[in-house]
Amino acid sequence: MKLGIVVVYIFGEESAPLLDLHLSYIKRYTGVPYVIYASVNRLEARFRDALAHHPMVRICECPDTPLRSLKEHSYYLDHLVRFAIEDGVSHVVTLHLDSFPVRSGWVEELAGRLSESCLLATIDRINTACLFFHRDFYLRYRPSFFLSPEEREDVVYRKYIDEYDPLQHSGIGYGFTAYRNGKSWYYLKNTTKVDYTGAGRVYDDIIFHLVSAVRTGATYSQPSGWLQSPGWGRFMKMVLAVARVATPPKVRTFLLQRFDSFIDRVVDKPQLVHLATSHAPKIQLFMENPEKYLRLLRKER
Repeated sequence: MKLGIVVVYIFGEESAPLLDLHLSYIKRYTGVPYVIYASVNRLEARFRDALAHHPMVRICECPDTPLRSLKEHSYYLDHLVRFAIEDGVSHVVTLHLDSFPVRSGWVEELAGRLSESCLLATIDRINTACLFFHRDFYLRYRPSFFLSPEEREDVVYRKYIDEYDPLQHSGIGYGFTAYRNGKSWYYLKNTTKVDYTGAGRVYDDIIFHLVSAVRTGATYSQPSGWLQSPGWGRFMKMVLAVARVATPPKVRTFLLQRFDSFIDRVVDKPQLVHLATSHAPKIQLFMENPEKYLRLLRKER
């Protein structure tokens, strides 16, 4: 077995302390040969240098993109997975800066969850904080992390959304690929024993995710006025949902193609900034004593 860990590193000063922790936990608990395939576009030089000098990190030269938010993340993940597969890995897992293993044997456990019918092992409605798969899945189906407006208008995609309500984020294309080919996936269970702060979660007692930590930093600029309100974001998403039902398919596809960037700017970005602001104190608390934090989350009742 050779594991390819793919990570899009885009973060700011507030999240920087997580980098050493993320890398050290991967090293401590990964007992199989592995390489971290990293994209560092738009990352500050000092953080790029830290990654470049890490013996298990391979920086992949991905072309720059004007895309932002989840579309940018998906774009880089697509490049990184291709690099890993071409490098001969047997299995691939996506992680975030704020997600990492917390127990030995995690790779073997996730690999054991895969089968001819179960193609993915993941968390939280298909989440790239941990999305694990075999190289054969990629080579057979050639999935993409995000979907085009035309794919999102497919009747099978609408059934997938209605049945599984996946996260509208970068893993959605992998889940849809499995679904439309009659395959399934395994969800790691939330095994968090104590809700210490509401930010961190442990899954199957092997993967930790500090929710929203990578959204704190320089990736997004602070909007002003009513655009910053989470209520505005919810209202806009409701309007868009109604418009989707009431608008003919060809018109919907045209609008999605033309206005994705507008939707991202006035809906997604303010929500991300709001999440980053609300989670910042919890992230700081985690960094004060990560080992204690994790022990509390995993404590037996």
